[in-house]
Amino acid sequence: MEKVTLKLHEFYALEAELNGVSNTQTGEVLLKGLLQEKLKLVTKYWINDLVKKVAEVKQDCEKLKEDILKKYGTQDDQGNYTIQMYINPVKNEAGQIISGDPNPVFLEFQNEFNALLQETRELEYKAFSIDILEKIESDANYPIFFSLLKTEA
Repeated sequence: MEKVTLKLHEFYALEAELNGVSNTQTGEVLLKGLLQEKLKLVTKYWINDLVKKVAEVKQDCEKLKEDILKKYGTQDDQGNYTIQMYINPVKNEAGQIISGDPNPVFLEFQNEFNALLQETRELEYKAFSIDILEKIESDANYPIFFSLLKTEA
C-alpha cells in the first residue's frame, strides 16, 4: 500500500476524476471519469477501493462544511440552511441572479470553507503502475490520479 498526503480540495478533484462529473440540471457529462474508461477488471476493483476511501474523506469534509453553513446561514421552514451570495441582487430577464452587492456573511462562510479545503489528510491506497493507462485512449485529463501513479525510473 502507498500513502500520500492530499489537501481536501484535492480529494474533491480526485473523486471527480474517478467517478466523472455531470451537470445536475441538464445531465450533461462534463467529465467522463476514469471508471468509465475501458480498464482491466482488477484495475477497476482497486480504483473502486480508492473511490471508497476518497468518498469517506469527502463525506467528513461535507459534515464540516454543513457545520460552517449552520454557523453563518439562516434556517428555512424545512430545516435547511442557506446564505445569500448577494445583498440587493440584480436579475436578468429570466429571473436569474447575475450580480449584486456581495453579502459579507457569505464571504465569511466562503473564507472559512476555503481554509478548510486547504487542510490535509493522508490517503492510503493500492499502488498503481503507469502501465494500466497504456491501452486507454482518452481526451480527459486526470492530474490528481496521475500523481498517484508509479513510473519506472
